[in-house]
Amino acid sequence: MNISGYTCDIVHITSGEPQGSVLGPTLFLLFINDIEDILCATDVHMKLFADDEKLYSSFSDMSCSLQTVCDKLVTWAEK
Repeated sequence: MNISGYTCDIVHITSGEPQGSVLGPTLFLLFINDIEDILCATDVHMKLFADDEKLYSSFSDMSCSLQTVCDKLVTWAEK
């Protein structure tokens, strides 16, 4: 890629999903399908749209399980 005379190296990506495809969002949903198991028995909710995921939670004190869920998601992603 060349922008204003500057070029960058090509980097081959070995993971993820195809961008700009009809199949991409479907593959994404299949890939993250088991994330709902992490959210069971928590007050954290998930909204999905195309290839995007939003986690949210409401709480009245500082003992929010959102951080715990985020930590579990990191472990899930590393696997």
